[in-house]
Amino acid sequence: MKNLTIQQYARLPDTTLYDGILEALNPANTFAGKKMDIQQMPYANVKYCIRLLGKTSSWPDVVKLFTTCYGCTEKQFWKVRVVEYFGARRFLINEFTRIIQTETRLLHTLSTDSHLWHMAGADRLKPFGDTLPLVQLGKMFGQYPYDLGRKPYGEIFSLLAQIKTQNEVEAEYSKLAK
Repeated sequence: MKNLTIQQYARLPDTTLYDGILEALNPANTFAGKKMDIQQMPYANVKYCIRLLGKTSSWPDVVKLFTTCYGCTEKQFWKVRVVEYFGARRFLINEFTRIIQTETRLLHTLSTDSHLWHMAGADRLKPFGDTLPLVQLGKMFGQYPYDLGRKPYGEIFSLLAQIKTQNEVEAEYSKLAK
């Protein structure tokens, strides 16, 4: 087995020999001489990459994902060795899986009024799921939501978690006060 470039690998008619071995590689946070720091990536880029992750069945989408996460050019992407690619891919998938699980755990709320929320048309808000938190933060801090989308993911997520917790405490206090 040769350590091909991604370009050579992508042109192979049958990649099963490589896939079987390379899928077992340990995650490695290096690609094209760069590292990915998901907490420092802009919030909007993280959300974009999460959407891209679900459709990485084509090389153009994989290129978009890696150039966004690692800040490399398309030309650099195709010259990287396939062993480095598989390690970085594994790291990338693990990081986004961790982020999704953390968001789900910390930002998910079960409300007794959730059925009313759905009856009111909550499903119509789904297409705006990535920007609605930014709109809420923008209202609170008097900032344009898309400007907030350029802030580091870690900062935005921290604010969202704090606001959610504060809202839950205020709702509980309101119930107790009655």
